[in-house]
Amino acid sequence: MRRLFLPAVFAAIALAAIGCDAFSPEEDTGGVVNLTGTVLNQETNNPVDGAFVRVLPLDLLYEVGVDGSFDISVDIDSTMDLQIIAGSDGFDTASVTVLALAGRIIQVPTLRLEQVVASEPESGRAHSILLLQQSATVIGVREGGSEEVASMTFQVVDSIGRPVVLDNSILINFRFGVQPMGGESLAPASAATDNNGVAVVTLSSGTRAGVTQVVAETAVSGKTVRSQPVAISIHGGLPDQTHFSVGPAKFNFAALNTFGVSNSIAIIAGDQYANPVRSGTAVYFTTTHGVIVGSVQTDPEGRGAVSLISANPLPADGIAIVTATTADKDNVEVQGRTPVIFSGVPVVTISPLSIAVGTTYNFTVTDQNGNPLVEGTSIAAEVQGTAVKAVGNTSLQLSDSGFSGGMGYDNVIRGAGITSFVMRAVENVDPNASNPPTPVVEAVTISVAGPNGRLEIVLGGAGKQGIVSTSRDAIVTHLSDRAVRVQAAQR
Repeated sequence: MRRLFLPAVFAAIALAAIGCDAFSPEEDTGGVVNLTGTVLNQETNNPVDGAFVRVLPLDLLYEVGVDGSFDISVDIDSTMDLQIIAGSDGFDTASVTVLALAGRIIQVPTLRLEQVVASEPESGRAHSILLLQQSATVIGVREGGSEEVASMTFQVVDSIGRPVVLDNSILINFRFGVQPMGGESLAPASAATDNNGVAVVTLSSGTRAGVTQVVAETAVSGKTVRSQPVAISIHGGLPDQTHFSVGPAKFNFAALNTFGVSNSIAIIAGDQYANPVRSGTAVYFTTTHGVIVGSVQTDPEGRGAVSLISANPLPADGIAIVTATTADKDNVEVQGRTPVIFSGVPVVTISPLSIAVGTTYNFTVTDQNGNPLVEGTSIAAEVQGTAVKAVGNTSLQLSDSGFSGGMGYDNVIRGAGITSFVMRAVENVDPNASNPPTPVVEAVTISVAGPNGRLEIVLGGAGKQGIVSTSRDAIVTHLSDRAVRVQAAQR
């Protein structure tokens, strides 16, 4: 241990205790005391480079060894308290008080110093460029109403991953890998790294949607060092008429005779590049009949939906038109329309009314306006009797309705398999029977069941011709000698 400072005056008084074999507390003797201990970094528990120890009140200063230890001898003139203070540049001091007795070796408690000034960082030359942070992965096209800029923070590190410090600062150049070519830009075009090896660039979108790739690169000793391309998507413009769609969950719902029935009306809004519009774009709705929720805001996929509710005014012919409206980048109205059928109770028309083997029955199934019944409606045609069966449209379920060439009543798709059906009563005789029975038709039954309601018609039975029974409260209208119209009761 090297002593750095001695007091100007040091008085030593030696007291001889002749004839005494042991130290007496009453005796106050002087002499040399040895102080040993260690000075460590409180955070790392490593020795503190350049640390010193000060001994008070003797005002002695000693340098600590490279291993953080000290072993010093101090002359005292009597038993006394010594304050041991440790310190170093960039660290707070730490101190402890010990009782010094001449001739003793005193182990001083470990002195731990708290670093208050960070050590100067070090690094080698640039070796890699890493993406440290980016503010967004998606931005909107210019003047589309969404955020139009995104920043990217790159960090240059040396070969062992340490950020490059100012002494090794390097100029980073920024460029596009791929881009939509819509006027997007990078600023600045180049930037010098700071003391943490960091350089920041900002991407501003243009007028076209697409994917951009941003690359950071530099040259080190004639070798190009670059980052991986950073991809940012540009989309989310304002609605475009060509890419605006509106349609119902069901084109036909059983709502003509019941208030409060709901049908979902959905929109999908895209911009001029066929990407979803920015999230939160407002779309307004109105309807010619019923009541509809007034507006919706689009989600990140450009979707939105509202409820169309059966209520006054109800459409006389069962057809309502729903209109959805928004606006494009030029403040021009973007609009879509869809028809919806409010269908009522089942109505069956059948001809002829006679029952016999070989008879072909033509029947229609609609609502009271002649519109198809809703999806899921089941229709069954049966023949009862001896050695007979029904062929043709004997059992089926309806699909949702459709429109062709327009949105009016006359554009509703009707016809075979939708509203018109054919069934024939034929023989069902076992060709191998030795004494086959005579085929006889006893009854013909048409049954309809679904959300619109239930209706059943029975022809014949008990040797009778014509209609003999229907569902309860059905309204029967004879159209001619060979045809009858049966309407289910209003719900």
